[in-house]
Amino acid sequence: MKTNLKKHEIVGLILVFFSWTCLGFGLYVIMWAVNRAVVFNSPDYLLKGWDFLLIPLFFGTAALLWVFGKVELQHLPAGKKR
Repeated sequence: MKTNLKKHEIVGLILVFFSWTCLGFGLYVIMWAVNRAVVFNSPDYLLKGWDFLLIPLFFGTAALLWVFGKVELQHLPAGKKR
């Protein structure tokens, strides 16, 4: 299939897609960590060591991938005429 996208534009779109995927996983981890004590009805399931590591890991990775994808797509003109 013929496309008018250049290779770096495709890479940029893939990076932006993966950044939003990491952001979604980060939001899922936060929601599960917050509701875990309520679901299991015990304060033993509150945030602990690994939870504090996973949250910045997902959000930091998402931020880096989004910025890298944005850099790749920086010179991509908007609209259909290219």
